[in-house]
Formats: sequence, C-alpha cells, structure tokens
Amino acid sequence: MSKLTRKEKVRRYHAIYNQIYLNPRVHVHEISKNLKFARNTVSGYLDHMYNSEILFGPELRLKYHSDLEKFVHLVKFDDPYTAFDELQRVPQIDYCSMFLGDWNIMYIADEKYNPSHIKGFENLLFLGRRGNILTPNSLLFGWKSAFDRMRTRISEFDSQGKKETNMIKEKSPPWDEEEWTLFHEYEYDFRKKVTPILRKHLVSSEKFYQWLETVPQYTTVLTKFYPDGYGNYTHFGFLLKTEFPQSVIDILSNLPTTVLCIHVECGLMAMLSIKSDITFTDLSSTLHKMRTSGMIDGFHQAIGLIHYIGVEEGYAELK
Repeated sequence: MSKLTRKEKVRRYHAIYNQIYLNPRVHVHEISKNLKFARNTVSGYLDHMYNSEILFGPELRLKYHSDLEKFVHLVKFDDPYTAFDELQRVPQIDYCSMFLGDWNIMYIADEKYNPSHIKGFENLLFLGRRGNILTPNSLLFGWKSAFDRMRTRISEFDSQGKKETNMIKEKSPPWDEEEWTLFHEYEYDFRKKVTPILRKHLVSSEKFYQWLETVPQYTTVLTKFYPDGYGNYTHFGFLLKTEFPQSVIDILSNLPTTVLCIHVECGLMAMLSIKSDITFTDLSSTLHKMRTSGMIDGFHQAIGLIHYIGVEEGYAELK
C-alpha cells in the first residue's frame, strides 16, 4: 500500500467501502473478485480502514414503525458536562451526545423527557419524534467538485413542486424471540460471523437466513466512510426545517464523507463531516442557497464533541 499515491489509496478505500455499502455482508473473496484485488490485499485494506476509522459499520437500525417511539431532544445547558453525565444514566435515554453551538446536548429517548430539572438547564431548542436513520452512499468526489454539483442541483430545484413525505411509518417487524435475538446481535456489527452467533443462541442456520431476508424490509443499514479517518474532520450537526427532506438528502449526499441523516418531525437532522475552514465556507454558502431556493426554511447548527449510545453492557462510544 505504501507505494501507492494518496489519491489511489482513497480510490481503493472507496471501492471497498462501496462494495460493503451495496452488499453489507459481502465476503472478502467476493470483494476481491469484483475489484480484481488479491484477497490478502482486501483483508489488509479492511483492517486498515477499520483501525484508522475510515470505515464504520455496517450497523442495523429499525425503521420507524407503530411500536417504535423515539424522541429527539436538543437542549442548551450552562454546564453541558454535568448534564451529559446525568442524562446518560437515565434508563429511558439510549443515545446522548455533546455539541457546541445552538444546542450543546442531544439525546434520544423512548419518551418525552423533560430536562428542566437538571442543573444549568437553559432552554429546549427542539423536541420531536425521530423517524428513520440513513447513511446515503458517499460519492468519490473532491470537495470542490462536490460543492459545484450541490450548487447545480440546488439551482434546478423547484420549491413549487410536490411536498415530500417525511416520517413514514412501516409495519412492525413480525419477528419471534430468536429473530429479535439475531437483530440485537447484529445491530452494531452486521458483518459478524454467523456460526459463533448461532452456536451461542442455539439458532438454526435456516432460521438465520430466513431472518436475513427480512432485514431490508424492517431496518436501515448504516455504513459510514471518512477517507482521511474520522478524527481528521470537524463534525457538524444541523437541524434543517424542510418539507423536502429527500431533496436535501440528495444534495448533501454529494459530499465525499458520510452524511448521517435522521428524519424528525420538522424535517431532517444531518451530521456532516468537514475537512477545513475553506470547506466550511462552501458549506455555509450552500446552506444559504438551499434556504433562498425554498428547499429549507431555516436551520440550527452545532459542532459535535462526544457521542455515546446505550448498549446492553452500558455505554459505548459512537462515531
């Protein structure tokens, strides 16, 4: 790998990421065959990409359905560190993160959770139901080309067009106990090997593949790509008020890093990873164009600092 140029390495990173994005459980030998890379080369790249935080996932998230109620809270505290420490111990809260900006704490809970009793509470910026979570496919563009494409797409947007559906409710998964066990095993690592899981829970391979066929219907798959490594970007959160959430997603997905999109009642939350001050200037200009075009009605923003998600064993860092 060391003999390749940086540009060629990124092309290979992206090619492997794209194989996994399109087929989350694709075998290494299939990637090798599809990309015409040696199998050991693919394995080496994958190890490097995970260890360097270039690639995350794939992970599973349940689609929004009638039995799944999650509420997104964006809150401002005078002392966010104390609030963060307290909130991540609340049983109803399964995700908590710290930001710097229009809000400094974001948490997702199984019910509306009033934070006003917590020391340093200032205001609740947003409270609303959470819909589907998505990671649109990241494209292999440079930053300049990406923003040029975004501006072109915005100029073609018609705000008088039909409003887009948001917060679509799917049917609840009709899974039995074994199938729910499989979901929780694969929720944060959809590429886990099958045999150890089946042995652990005494589940048949037939049952596993039967469940696997239902996964696309009831879940979204999150696969995230950061060509320079997650820690080398500044991570921004945006609350975008819009009646055109899919158009916004289509625009933002031109970026060369993964955009994490969360459907919420007012429109969309988007987590963007940006490389430099110059790029942020382009992003600010693009958001302004989205607003003047009528694609979004307004937005709030903050810089991401720490993200944690509740798991069975406690709290684990979430990138």
